[in-house]
Amino acid sequence: MKNIDAILNSLKEDNNKSKDPSYFLIHQVRYRFILNKVQSIAKEKKLRILDVGCFPYHIGKALEELGHNVYGIASQHEPITNKNISIINIEKENFPYNNNFFDIVLFNEVIEHLPQSPIPSLREIYRVSKKGAFIMITTPNITRSINRIMMLFGKNVMYPISVFLEDNGKGGNRYHRHNREYILPELMSIITAESWQIYEANKTISYTPFREKLIPDSPLIHVGKIINYLLMIIFPSLRDTIFVIGKKN
Repeated sequence: MKNIDAILNSLKEDNNKSKDPSYFLIHQVRYRFILNKVQSIAKEKKLRILDVGCFPYHIGKALEELGHNVYGIASQHEPITNKNISIINIEKENFPYNNNFFDIVLFNEVIEHLPQSPIPSLREIYRVSKKGAFIMITTPNITRSINRIMMLFGKNVMYPISVFLEDNGKGGNRYHRHNREYILPELMSIITAESWQIYEANKTISYTPFREKLIPDSPLIHVGKIINYLLMIIFPSLRDTIFVIGKKN
C-alpha cells in the first residue's frame, strides 16, 4: 500500500495537467491532514467511506489509493462522473444509501457553503453511518488571524456586495461562496445536538506559507505570511481551520 506522501505526489503530478493546477497546491496541506486523521481511525482496516462534497475528487482518489471503498456526493454545479458518486442537493434530498452503511463520513469544507441549516444534512449523515462510525468536519475558522486583521482595518470578512449584482441583480451562485462560517464551540454544539459524541475537536493550520505555489509571493508578502504563521502556532485561536470528529454510539 502506498503511503500518503507518495499518493499526494502522484496526484500532484496528475493535477499539473488539469485546467486548475493551483487548487491542489493550495489545499495539499489540508488534504494530508484529513488523510492522516482517516488513517489513524482506520488502523490499517479497509473502510467504507462517504465523502460529502467530494469535488474535486482529490481526497476520494487518495482514499481509494489507500485501499478504502469510497463513495461520494457532489452537487449539480460541481458534478463528477464516477459510478460511486451521487449528484444531489444535500439540503433538500435524502442521501441514496441504506441506514448504518458507512464507517466514516467526511464533511470537509462544505458546511460553510450551505445557505440553509446544516441540520438536515447532518441527520442524513447520522442515518447512513454505522454504530461506532465517525464523522469528520473541517471548515474555516471565522476568528482566524486574516479575518481579525481585515476587521481591524475596517474591512468586511464576508463576500463582497458585488456578488449581489451578478446575474442581472439576482446574485451570484450561493454555493460557491461562504454563507456562514463558525467558531469551534458552535461546530461542536451542532454535532452533539445531532447525537454525535465528540471524539476530537481542535484548530489546525491548513494554509502555510511554505506550500508550493505556481506564482511565488513577493519577499515582503512571504515574510508577512511567515509572521502570520508563527502567530497561528503561538495562538491557536488565530488558526485558519477548525475541525471536529464525532463518533456514533
